[in-house]
Amino acid sequence: MSLQTKMFRRDYKVKGEDVNDYMYMEKTAYQKYMTSIINTFLFEKGFIKKKMKTLPYLQSESSDSLMLIKPLMFLQDFFINLELIHIDKNLKNIQIKSRFFNADNELCVMAHIHFCGFDNAMMNKNKIIKIDC
Repeated sequence: MSLQTKMFRRDYKVKGEDVNDYMYMEKTAYQKYMTSIINTFLFEKGFIKKKMKTLPYLQSESSDSLMLIKPLMFLQDFFINLELIHIDKNLKNIQIKSRFFNADNELCVMAHIHFCGFDNAMMNKNKIIKIDC
């Protein structure tokens, strides 16, 4: 079985509520934007908001899950690439990688999120992934 990955991208701008006193984006803001792009991705794949709220996903707080390379600053334009990178053999766990880039296309942050509880019907119906046997 091979997984064909899907790339999904959205553009954003760092807002005042996203930054600390030094005008750098805070960790909680990165997590907020990751949640936002995941919800947008799922919504565009046909999930209704009520169903998305019931999906259990785990954001690890370890340093491996959110790696800051270059901080984003107040009013800076940036974009996020979301990529499906791993699915367990039972198709119930999905790993997503989010990468934040500034307007100069420099990698700023990499993050990993694990979703649990997807079943085969949800994945096939909503065409989140395509599996080749």
